[in-house]
Amino acid sequence: MRRIKRAPIEIFNLAFLDIISCAFGAVVLLVLLAKNGETDTQAGPNNLSVLVDEVLAAQLNVELLKGALSDKQQALANAQARSASVTEQLKALESSVPRAQQTLQQLQDQASTLRNELRQATAMLNVPTSTDKPSAEVGGIPTDAEYVVFVIDNSGSMVSGAKWSQVISVVNDILTNHPQMKGFQIMAADGSFLYPGQEGQWLTDSNTMRQRAMDRMKRFTGGGSAPEVGILRALDLYSKTRGKVSLYVFGDDYRHADLDRIVTDITQQNTDPKGQPRFRIHGIGFYRPNGGDAAQFAAFMQAVSKRNRGAFVGLAF
Repeated sequence: MRRIKRAPIEIFNLAFLDIISCAFGAVVLLVLLAKNGETDTQAGPNNLSVLVDEVLAAQLNVELLKGALSDKQQALANAQARSASVTEQLKALESSVPRAQQTLQQLQDQASTLRNELRQATAMLNVPTSTDKPSAEVGGIPTDAEYVVFVIDNSGSMVSGAKWSQVISVVNDILTNHPQMKGFQIMAADGSFLYPGQEGQWLTDSNTMRQRAMDRMKRFTGGGSAPEVGILRALDLYSKTRGKVSLYVFGDDYRHADLDRIVTDITQQNTDPKGQPRFRIHGIGFYRPNGGDAAQFAAFMQAVSKRNRGAFVGLAF
């Protein structure tokens, strides 16, 4: 039998190669696409994290700015409140000025009334053995002295509060009411001087000197309550003064077991060769309701004044 010859089969013909080529190209394309996609996937989350961090940082800055703004607003509110308070205080002070002026005028009127009452009261005092006619202008106390010495208790009870200002005011009034005065001196009850180094000398009377002395008296404090010490020292230092001398003793307290002896010693030292008192010795007593012994001081100075052509006046703190 004859074999039939058939054409040989070509396994790798053109069509098959085309298919293989296309398939290989597809695989390569898929690999490339897969790599690109992986790169984008990896880069995407990193960029997002950075953006999130930036957003959080921005939010934090915003919160900080809000806090700073709140602090500034609070400070502004506090400043406005303080300004309003100061304004109210200023208005209150302005409204209180007329009341203060009215109160000051009332106090001045009361002081003037008190001085008038003092003059009227002391005008009724008897000044034993006095040959001078008392002047009604100064409450019965002769004001013909050419020299005046003040012996003032400047202890704590006399200088506390507004008391010392009242004492200074009385001193100034007495100086003003002596038209013939040539000199004066101010001592503490314990014998110390307002002007150390001026012992035995006189301060020249003038408006300027008076004002300086009144200002200096504001700091002349801290002594003791022993008026006999200052009196005896003044009598010793100024006994040879030519001219009329008046001695004013200020106090609010005195405690001594032997008043009669002290009064006798003062009277004897103040007696001139003719048996008459050299100085007029006046007493100014300040009464305080609590503490001390103002009555004892008053009794002491009334006895001294009576024997030395003087007068005693009592005032209330």
